[in-house]
Amino acid sequence: MKRVLFWLVAGGAILTLAYAQSVIVRGAIGFGFAGDADSGRPNARFSLFVKEIVFGNRTERIGSFSIDVRGENGTTVIYLTRLESLSVNAAEGTASFSGRGWMVQHTRQGVRRVQGTISVNVEDNREPRDREGEPDTLQVEFSSPSASFSYAGVVIRGDIDVFERSYGR
Repeated sequence: MKRVLFWLVAGGAILTLAYAQSVIVRGAIGFGFAGDADSGRPNARFSLFVKEIVFGNRTERIGSFSIDVRGENGTTVIYLTRLESLSVNAAEGTASFSGRGWMVQHTRQGVRRVQGTISVNVEDNREPRDREGEPDTLQVEFSSPSASFSYAGVVIRGDIDVFERSYGR
């Protein structure tokens, strides 16, 4: 009986400490269409959701990213399969993340699929319905030993939100 009581009290103490700790969630979320700042016409469709959760001394990262870029010779699709690093500066509205992923190029000659490393930088410059000021931006770099690709554009329709929130007691 004493042993059961001991484990119940110990479990309650651990739950109390876990509940009292703060949780920090930071990341970036967005979707829409991007293009060259001068043309005003979109040539890419993107979707991103990257998040880092810090709970005590544990850190978990989850995320997804994809972009379809229409070019002169076809379409290039880049998508993230494993988020490896994430850096967020919510005060400045910037986030950078990288990880492993794929590039798929669709051309008249066929389809080419290459695995490599993806690096993305985003800037949250204005509110979603705001049309004044600098637009949100994104930059994408894909690299592998056999291929590379880069894209930089402004968000023409849609939004990017860079955030950091704290929860706890």
